[in-house]
Amino acid sequence: MEYPLVWVLILVLLNFTTGVSGQVVVPSMNPLAVGSNVTLNLVPQSPINIGTWSYETTAIVIFYPGGSSVSTSYQGRVSFNRSSSELSINSLQLNNSGLYTIQGMEPVLKAVVTLSVQEPISNVTLRANATDLVESNDTSIFTCSVSSGTSLSYRWLNGSSEITASDRVWLGGGNSTLTIVSVTRHDEGPFRCEVINGISNGTSQPIGLNVRYGPSNLTMMVVPEMTIGHTAYKTGSVITLSCSAQSKPTESFKWRFNGAFLNEQSPKLSLQNTRENQTGSYACLAYNNVTLQFANINTMIKIVEPISAVSLNRDGKPPILDQSFTLRCEVTGPVDYIHWLMNGQLISLNNRTFFSTGNKTMVINPIQFSDSGEYLCEAFNAVSNLTSMTYKLVVNFGPERPAVTCPDIAMTGHSVTFNCSASSQPPSQFSWFFNGSQVAAGSVYETGQLTLASHGDYTCVAFNNITVRNSTVSKMLTVVETVTMTIVKVIGAQPTLNKRFSLTCGSTGTVYSIQWMRNGWPLYASNRTDFSMNNNTLTLNSVQHSDNGDYQCSASNPLSNMTSPEYRLIVNYGPEMPIITGPALGETGHSVTFNCSASSQPPSHFSWLFNGSQVATGSAFETGPLTLASHGDYTCVAFNNITVRNSTVSKMLTVVETVTMTIVKVIGAQPTLKERFSLTCDTAGTVYSIHWMKNSWPLYADNRTDFSINNNTLTFNSVHYSDNGHYQCSASNPLSNMTSPEYRLIVNYGPEMPIITGPALGETGHSVTFNCSASSQPPSHFSWLFNGSQVATGSAFETGPLTLASHGDYTCVAFNNITVRNNTVSKMLTVVETVTMTIVKVIGAQPTLKETFSLTCETTGTVYSIHWMKNSWPLYADNRTEFSINNNTLTFNSVQHSDNGDYQCSASNPLSNMTSPEYRLIVNYGPEMPIITGPALGETGHSVTFNCSASSQPPSHFSWLFNGSQVATGSAFETGPLTLASHGDYTCVAFNNITVRNNTVSKMLTVVETVTMTIVKVIGAQPTLKETFSLTCETTGTVYSIHWMKNSWPLYADNRTEFSINNNTLTFNSVQHSDNGDYQCSASNPLSNMTSPEYRLIVNYGPEMPIITGPALGETGQNVTLNCSASSQPPSHFSWFFNGSQVATGSAFETGPLTLASHGDYTCVAFNNITVRNSTVSKMLTVVATVTMTIVKVIGAQPILNERFSLTCGTAGKVSSIQWMRNGWPLYASNRTDFSTNNNTLTFISVQHSDKGDYQCSASNPFSNMTSPYYKLIVNYGPEMPIITGPALGETGHNVTFNCSASSQPLSQFSWFFNGSQVATGSAFETGPLTLASHGKYTCVAFNNITCRNSTVSKILTVVAPITSVSISTGETQVIEGDSFTMTCNIVGDPSSIHWWKNLTLVHLDNRTQVSFDNRTLTFNPVQYSSYGEYQCMARNSVSNRTSNRYTLLVNYGPKQPVIAAAPIAETEQRVTFNCSASSQPPSQFSWFFNGSQVATGSVYETGPLTLASHGEYTCVAFNNATGRNSTVSRMLTVIEAIKSVMVKRNKTPISSDNLTLTCDVTGRYDTIYWMKDNLSLVLNNTLNSDITISNNSLHFSPVKVSNDGNYQCVATNLFGPHTSPKYQLLVNYGPLGVNVSGPGLVVIGSMISVNLKCSADSRPTSEYRWKHNNQSLPATGPLMAVGVSLKNAGIYTCVAKNSLTNISMSKTISLDVNGHSPAPPFQSRVGLMLMGLVALSLPLINH
Repeated sequence: MEYPLVWVLILVLLNFTTGVSGQVVVPSMNPLAVGSNVTLNLVPQSPINIGTWSYETTAIVIFYPGGSSVSTSYQGRVSFNRSSSELSINSLQLNNSGLYTIQGMEPVLKAVVTLSVQEPISNVTLRANATDLVESNDTSIFTCSVSSGTSLSYRWLNGSSEITASDRVWLGGGNSTLTIVSVTRHDEGPFRCEVINGISNGTSQPIGLNVRYGPSNLTMMVVPEMTIGHTAYKTGSVITLSCSAQSKPTESFKWRFNGAFLNEQSPKLSLQNTRENQTGSYACLAYNNVTLQFANINTMIKIVEPISAVSLNRDGKPPILDQSFTLRCEVTGPVDYIHWLMNGQLISLNNRTFFSTGNKTMVINPIQFSDSGEYLCEAFNAVSNLTSMTYKLVVNFGPERPAVTCPDIAMTGHSVTFNCSASSQPPSQFSWFFNGSQVAAGSVYETGQLTLASHGDYTCVAFNNITVRNSTVSKMLTVVETVTMTIVKVIGAQPTLNKRFSLTCGSTGTVYSIQWMRNGWPLYASNRTDFSMNNNTLTLNSVQHSDNGDYQCSASNPLSNMTSPEYRLIVNYGPEMPIITGPALGETGHSVTFNCSASSQPPSHFSWLFNGSQVATGSAFETGPLTLASHGDYTCVAFNNITVRNSTVSKMLTVVETVTMTIVKVIGAQPTLKERFSLTCDTAGTVYSIHWMKNSWPLYADNRTDFSINNNTLTFNSVHYSDNGHYQCSASNPLSNMTSPEYRLIVNYGPEMPIITGPALGETGHSVTFNCSASSQPPSHFSWLFNGSQVATGSAFETGPLTLASHGDYTCVAFNNITVRNNTVSKMLTVVETVTMTIVKVIGAQPTLKETFSLTCETTGTVYSIHWMKNSWPLYADNRTEFSINNNTLTFNSVQHSDNGDYQCSASNPLSNMTSPEYRLIVNYGPEMPIITGPALGETGHSVTFNCSASSQPPSHFSWLFNGSQVATGSAFETGPLTLASHGDYTCVAFNNITVRNNTVSKMLTVVETVTMTIVKVIGAQPTLKETFSLTCETTGTVYSIHWMKNSWPLYADNRTEFSINNNTLTFNSVQHSDNGDYQCSASNPLSNMTSPEYRLIVNYGPEMPIITGPALGETGQNVTLNCSASSQPPSHFSWFFNGSQVATGSAFETGPLTLASHGDYTCVAFNNITVRNSTVSKMLTVVATVTMTIVKVIGAQPILNERFSLTCGTAGKVSSIQWMRNGWPLYASNRTDFSTNNNTLTFISVQHSDKGDYQCSASNPFSNMTSPYYKLIVNYGPEMPIITGPALGETGHNVTFNCSASSQPLSQFSWFFNGSQVATGSAFETGPLTLASHGKYTCVAFNNITCRNSTVSKILTVVAPITSVSISTGETQVIEGDSFTMTCNIVGDPSSIHWWKNLTLVHLDNRTQVSFDNRTLTFNPVQYSSYGEYQCMARNSVSNRTSNRYTLLVNYGPKQPVIAAAPIAETEQRVTFNCSASSQPPSQFSWFFNGSQVATGSVYETGPLTLASHGEYTCVAFNNATGRNSTVSRMLTVIEAIKSVMVKRNKTPISSDNLTLTCDVTGRYDTIYWMKDNLSLVLNNTLNSDITISNNSLHFSPVKVSNDGNYQCVATNLFGPHTSPKYQLLVNYGPLGVNVSGPGLVVIGSMISVNLKCSADSRPTSEYRWKHNNQSLPATGPLMAVGVSLKNAGIYTCVAKNSLTNISMSKTISLDVNGHSPAPPFQSRVGLMLMGLVALSLPLINH
């Protein structure tokens, strides 16, 4: 159904919608393929009531309330979704590319998107001009094409890498061609072209290039590589030189040695069995026969004989300190230089070290100790280095610094062993003298059993029989007797605190000194500690806790000492610091338990008193169920029955009852907005305080919220929305509290802010639904009015099918039956009808290049506008293209190639549009640029084909002319078999029968004949070394040039090589080895070339450099084979001679089994029967016999420590040398080890432990060697260092086992002696059950039956009895700080020491804490609180120890250091709690005083609600009823008045330019006030200026400005901190400012029905508008006015804007001119008049 009026109306209204929203159009896909579908989405989604979708300038769909209409040309292809405003288009064509726009009037928005419709790509083809190319010489051109596709872009790939343009890579033809200039080897590809458009892509098949290159990067590798440190190769080495290069096709190679070519053409050159004469320069040459390029590389090879032997020997006498010494290095083989090393480090010249010429001899003069070490000499040449065997240099010296080791003092009855040593090489011999008389020889001297007569000087004389020197040293020996055991004993009573106590040290034997120790540390005299004259008695004048500990005495003389067993001292004290633990508060019906403790030794006894009467005994007391009568003082008395002291402590118990439940109730009516409302807190039970909470947070009074005096009632003076929430009250006393269930407060209000939702535009025949809502509690009731008459009730209203009479105002009335208020809102509904569609057709003649051509757009239906498009893009007029007045005809004044394309016209009106099918315009032209392709050169007998092409539309016709005569027609011409007469000009004529034009192009063809084959022939004799030799190149056919090649390389003339004038003869003046090779000649003309087969030239020479290979040494009975070779062409013949007589022919000669007669010269003669030359070489063969086995044998007795011992090496057969080894290492002579002259005997002068090991001898001659089996040498010695293991202490009744051991080979036998009498044999001895008679000395004697020596060791065994029990006792029950207190340690058994412990730590004795002489009593005098703790005494002797049970010492004291904890400052109506505490045992009782008057008892005091009279001093008195002492502390409480509320108030309504004052209204006392704006301090953020001032509690604006807008708060502070007011929002009223009137200045009668005048002004609140015409008031109000277009309505229009609050009015005028004499408007203008008339329907119309 068509609705033209609605279309017109909507399009006109959209004409005024120029704003652009934040929305965008997002297509489901873009670009798109032809035939695909697309959906255009508005993002973010936004339903539009009135609007359009359009393509370019053509409407697709228009939509309005209740409906939408699709343009006829799009029907069946588009669909529209009203809810999301999305548009879907099906079956897209190329002409659907372009701009799509969605435009909305309600809401106002505009968004666009450009779609691109493309044709898919197919059949991508890649072509190349050539694929076989030469690097750097050729250029490659690639062309990429497709069968179909639009909007193409090209991408080129080389392999997987993208190709980009550079100076060598060109892209042309819109990137469809790729040109690579001067191709390289990296350009081989494969190449592909990738064609892409927005919807598809295609890739061609790859094309690869065959790029020939090289040779380049020529490298040479020599195998094996040179050994590190060497600069040459060893003779006999096999060396391979490998040459490689980068080349395509594969390169060929040649080798040169010292400039002469070798007969080797492979990439490898192998040098076998190299000799020194092969040293020189080797060159590799590489050649590419396609690129005609070559490269070469050189390397130097050096060949040297290696070193075969190096030895290091002493020259002359052995090394002697401070004398000269020489070493000689002997080398076999060529030597470049020699290095000398000592201990692995290189030796350099100095003032004592000299080297001979060539470094073969090293002299050290004079030799020093620092020269001792291991010496090597190392010989070097270019291919080898060899190091000699190590020579160990030991410097002989001494004797020096003789020393005697032995004790300075010894006991009678014991032996002493003296050891004498001296620094000497070889070792010294020793003699011993006692008091001047010789007593022994040797380094060790043992005295035998000592007596006091053994006291004296012992002298050792050391003598070196090499240096003939001696040196003497003496030692004094003192002989003394032994000291016996010690023990600590107690003198008098056990240790008691603050009493005197003594210990004595009993000892037997000779004692030189006594030392006392406590807890293992030395003890010294102090003001409380004294020692007797001989130190054997220790006295503590006043025993203190600190004297607790383990005491010992130590008695000693120079030879022995003995420390007594420990004596443990423990001090008695207490009781001290009694403490009651238990609650201070109890609840009726419950029991309470108190526990009492005190520090005491021994532990205290306890009694309990309640309000002065005894109620129980023991440390714990349970009350039973409490009543209010149970309130009072509970006292604990601690008593020590040892110290006979007591100590008292008390504790106050308070008994209270429980508080019951609470509930919140409402007083009066339910809460209503801005009315008064109260809640009360009902409770049952005793309540001390009530607190209110809102949403679980504490609630405080403010300017709208009050609490009753006892806090049980909460009143809201004016209920606000913010009061909604969950309310609770909490009631409590000191023992219990209860919180009420939640009461939910909901505020009734409204209705407010009514809103109608629904469309503003409707289509006739459709229904519209309106919905009405308002903010209200409870929800509102609704009524509907249409143009003032009620039509419905309820929040929703549906109109029914619309007619034009349905246009008008719809009003919704909201009513709240609780607040009895109503509120109204209205909405205007506009009703419109639908418009119809059109269609387009194309006509016109075919286009011709540079001629005029026209297209006409034919339509059916009403058309308002026509637009033209080319290739889907809009088309505009230019200097060649014109449109007719109504745009229906398109004319090209001169058609060009660029006009080719698909053309469409689009016809539209406000409600529909239609686009024509495409008309494809193709321009006829040509022919242009004709081209002939085909060869310029032809060969007789062959045909040639020419192809002619030209650019032309339609395609051209072709004719062919030869030398001016027509020979053929058509684009291709084939000549037939060519003759020389075929030479000439070939012309192609191209003709276009449409443009009646022709164009001509010619090409010259040259015809030539073929060149025939070539061959190389020899002139004269075969090639012979250093003779002349010639080759000729014979050819048939016409030859323009001849070139010679050797081994495929070009050959050039040099001083030995010549060419004839026509190059057909090659002559060698003196043939050399380097001339060997394959020779060719190449003959050519412009059309053909021919290369001859290869002629191989081999030079005859030799024989040269004959060589015999084979051993130089042979063993009797074995065969030897000698091989002879020589360099020769052809190969040589060989003859063999032995000592001058011929013995064989041929290159190889085998001797047969050798005898000593086979020794001599073997000669080989090489003969060349071509060169008639011979060459001779000889080799000496030496024949020797074999050496037999060896074995090591012992000479004489077995090896004994420090005795002489010899080994001999027995051999069979001839032996040249014998070498001795120990543990696999070579053995050399030393000061203890000698070898016989022929080295076959090894003698140890004095066998030592270090000589143990596996010995071998090795016998050898030049041809064989043999090493003997191992002989294991084990040294017999001992016994030495006997040791007894076993305890030194034994307990009566127990067995003890001793074990004896000694170092000995073979193992020793053992005997046991007790106090001099033998008791057992064997290494182990068990005593049997011990008695005190078992105490004494146990001796072990070790005996070696091989060395006939013995050795003795003794051990003392001490036997003691154990301790059985230990306990602590005291004589007092109570311990009072300042009194004396004693503890006693009771012991069963005989202790050696007694120690006292406190809290598991030894008691520290001081002037207050003392122990008795025997440590049995611990006394505190006086006892202090610090003496509190757990005490123990420990008794021990050498076999046992015991510790008493713990005794707790508890000390009564105090009170001390009372402290009050409370806030120093408080606000009125608050409560303050004071807590008092003091250090006291037993705990103190407390009393409270305010300004001197008692107000309470107990440690805690709560004031009650404070007033200003509560200000003053609060004193706590602490009293200890055990010590009878009190202590006082006071605290000052400052009370200030509380701040109850803070509020910002203004003095009047804020108007710009008026003065304004904000006042901070504070209830309560405050110290300062400051102001904040937008949460920032006005001072801190520097917002104050001359217009804003602060005085007292007011903020003055003089005047106030719009820039002062913001949220203001004032903050009142006192000592408790800041109190901030609620935010006051300052909005300054102003205006109107900047009145503006817009509208047309001139209108023409008939062009439109009416014009709109719009008025606006900046104002707060919004201005009211009135209109005047020529200064006469008009009835119109509001910012928009419609004026009918007539002459009488011309004139001056004034808009008056007024602000009813500021009472300010401003006006602005506009002149409207009306012209009534203009000609009739064009068609478009007439349409505009119709549209403007429709606009007038929706605006107030002024027509007067």
